[in-house]
Amino acid sequence: MRHANRRRLPPSRLRFAPLLALGGSCLLPVGQPAQADEPELKFHAGFMRQAPGQAPGDAELALQALAAHLPLAAGRYPVQVRVNLAHSGEHHLDFHAQGPGQGLAPCLSPALLAELGLRLERLQTPAEPDARCLDLAARLPGAEVVFDSARLQLDIAIPQAALRRDVAGSVAPERWDSGINAGFISYQASAQHSSRRGGPSHNQQDLYLNSGLNLGGWRLRSNQSLRQDPHGQRHWARSNTYAQTDLPGTWGTLTLGETFSNGEVFRSLPFKGVQLASDLGMLPDVLQSYAPVIRGVAQSRAKLEVLHNGYPIYSTFVAAGPYEIDDLGVGGGSGELEVVLTEADGQVRRFIQPYSSLGSLLRQGVWRYTAALGRYNPAGGVDDPKLWQATLARGIDWGTTLYGGVQGSDDYRAGLLGVGRDFGQYGAVSLDATQASSDLGQALGSVSGQSYAARYGKAFDTRTNLRFAGYRYSTEGYRDFDEAVAQRNADRHYAGNRRSRLEASVHQQLGLRSSLSLTLTQDDYWNNARQRRQYQFQFNTQHRNIGYNLFASQSLGRDTAHERMVGLSVSIPLGLGNSSSATFDLQRQGGRHNERASLSGSDLDNRLGYRAAISRDEQQRSNVELSASYQAAHANYGAGISQSRDRHNLSVNASGAVLAHAGGITLAPYLGETSALVEVPAVAGIGLENAPGARTNAKGYAVAPHLRPYRVNQLNLRTEQLGPEIELDNGTQAVVPRRGAIVKATFAARQVTRLILTLQHGDGQPLPFGTQVSDAQGNTLAIVGQGGQALIATGPEPQTLSLRWGKQGQQHCVLPIDPGQMQQRQGYHLQTLACPTT
Repeated sequence: MRHANRRRLPPSRLRFAPLLALGGSCLLPVGQPAQADEPELKFHAGFMRQAPGQAPGDAELALQALAAHLPLAAGRYPVQVRVNLAHSGEHHLDFHAQGPGQGLAPCLSPALLAELGLRLERLQTPAEPDARCLDLAARLPGAEVVFDSARLQLDIAIPQAALRRDVAGSVAPERWDSGINAGFISYQASAQHSSRRGGPSHNQQDLYLNSGLNLGGWRLRSNQSLRQDPHGQRHWARSNTYAQTDLPGTWGTLTLGETFSNGEVFRSLPFKGVQLASDLGMLPDVLQSYAPVIRGVAQSRAKLEVLHNGYPIYSTFVAAGPYEIDDLGVGGGSGELEVVLTEADGQVRRFIQPYSSLGSLLRQGVWRYTAALGRYNPAGGVDDPKLWQATLARGIDWGTTLYGGVQGSDDYRAGLLGVGRDFGQYGAVSLDATQASSDLGQALGSVSGQSYAARYGKAFDTRTNLRFAGYRYSTEGYRDFDEAVAQRNADRHYAGNRRSRLEASVHQQLGLRSSLSLTLTQDDYWNNARQRRQYQFQFNTQHRNIGYNLFASQSLGRDTAHERMVGLSVSIPLGLGNSSSATFDLQRQGGRHNERASLSGSDLDNRLGYRAAISRDEQQRSNVELSASYQAAHANYGAGISQSRDRHNLSVNASGAVLAHAGGITLAPYLGETSALVEVPAVAGIGLENAPGARTNAKGYAVAPHLRPYRVNQLNLRTEQLGPEIELDNGTQAVVPRRGAIVKATFAARQVTRLILTLQHGDGQPLPFGTQVSDAQGNTLAIVGQGGQALIATGPEPQTLSLRWGKQGQQHCVLPIDPGQMQQRQGYHLQTLACPTT
């Protein structure tokens, strides 16, 4: 297999440095003795070109070192296993010698291969029940096993048709990393000063904090906010304070404290208590979202292929007779799958299988559950009755999902049953019914009622994507839990119980450069003529690189007529710097219109953003705005100013994160739910491909803020930024964090002094190609390349080099060097040295 990753080397600052590294490092001896039972390897030195006047045999010493290189001895080794280039963890495997010059072969048991995702039934000859080792390449055409003894890495190539899809992208729970003990605070701070001509000035400050502490397998989280309004009143609030840990295996999570109930069956509610909930992120990728099951009958051993929108997404072989494909990974939405079945005699049959999906649909055999117990925790704090809730959903046969739940308190009971079904070309539908009874107190008594909901989703051949459409109707006596609590406590914000709710989201693609989208929600209430409606409409198109956006919206408000807005925006690319453009906007809202012209752009790898705008309303009042933002390695900053004839406004903002860990404190521009602390000890200024703009600080720490939990995440250093004084063993590491974890990845790096020495005889002739360069302790540092040049990585102190280019005594010399006294060019130390004449 030829896919093994090679270590990324820093770019050389001199043109000849790569040639020296190539000519020297490839011949470094490993220094292991030859085994007695293997024939002695010999190379003819005459094939190595030397400088004029030098005999070809002068390279004999280097060739002997090359011949002495042998792989590891047979035995048991911890190796990193990769399957089709995907990391599959570290395994301790036994290796046996294959024969003279053929290296080592691993012992791969059927149980290990099944764990790695191999369908054992795809082997040409069945595996014996007590088999300890299998020759995978001999039993499975197209399979390949390659062992890299230098990296202790085993690459296994398995044809896609022989792999189980339910392990694609998944990682065994034993590899999930809880991370390090650490604490963090993510912050958003802003301040605003506004003044009006002839009137008072106002100041307003806001500080939002998201703090956390990771201890062992537990994650503690809390949100706080401190706000000062224009009248000088300060308000402190705290919310969502909880402790969370993963349950064993893939059972989900346990949460204690202030959190929100799951909203997949009932409406999500804030509460204080305990919650058990499944986490679909723990499941293999193909099990996290719904996909149809493909069934049919094959006449012989046939090849089955599945295409989605013309692109192949699946391939396997099926035996003669009925078959069932239940491990497709097609994501959400809807569409058509083309199934191509090629029989052994060449006969080809094609089928079309439409499918549609909703968020409530689960793949067959997948469970989703929640169980919560505590007290209701509304923001207003009107009342905090007990709250308990349990929900369960399971995907069953024929694209159907059953779901249901119960919810209750001392004064409230509700039960729900529902079913979702994929009807293929007709779309996906879910239907559910809820029965609820509420005790509203002595004045209002008890009421009960039902609520019925229907949801529908489909992508049409006309490229119309009805992403979601739902309608819910409730009888007059029905109350949701929060409605019952608010009415029982005469909450002034209670708007009445809903009679119906309509939701819709439609997206239509028009040609190659145009699209239309609409989202709509509308609520009607019993015994109340009030109707809450909000919508957003957009039409986007592009002509000759000029973008046009026509939009209309209506937001929630007491008098919605004054919340309606329509507008047109035209954006023209300017080609000045990075992503610069001029935009012209025309808006009309509540009988008033406003027009604006703005110039925006970015620079410094999109870390610096700027915007300037001038606007004018229907009364010919003008307003000028200037703003800028900058993303530094440790925080984000922004500032803006606006000025009109009678009003002045100045604002500043900053956001970032502070991470405290055993190695100190590290600043970052942001911190996601799951992240990594990267350490390159004592090496500053190294960037991360996972975090644009991030750089290691003076202690060598940086933060990769966004990782995918329960999956292999590759952390890559930007090694092209390394100077020649840094030597890095490996610039890539794989980590598998749990949700909310802060995992640590340490990259071994050393400060070295790189020398480019031109080594000569006393008469000025270059030393032979292949001359060995060693230090005073006998450690080989380099091999002399063409023209007598050698690239050496060593320390900065004065030292003595030993040079040998043959077995005879005169084919050796000793040279004292002092790197501090050498000429420097682009980080390299250069000097020409001559062996003393004997």
